[in-house]
Amino acid sequence: MKMSRVFLFLGFVLIMALYSDASPLASLTQPEDCCFSFFKGKIPPQNIQEVKKTGSHCSQQGFIVTTPKFSNLCVHEVAIK
Repeated sequence: MKMSRVFLFLGFVLIMALYSDASPLASLTQPEDCCFSFFKGKIPPQNIQEVKKTGSHCSQQGFIVTTPKFSNLCVHEVAIK
């Protein structure tokens, strides 16, 4: 009886360990890293403060640009050249 409780407890710990390892992977697919609509205008280079490439898991590739007016502006590659 004691041995079955030990195995039950170890199985519970194993399940919890597997579940906690899967949680960080979920944070990689945050929608904040992806763009779903894109700015079509031109951005003056002097206004660009930061540029981040969208994640490889995103359906549409692009860049997230930070300007003084906009903190997350999605653009295609040609828009920032």
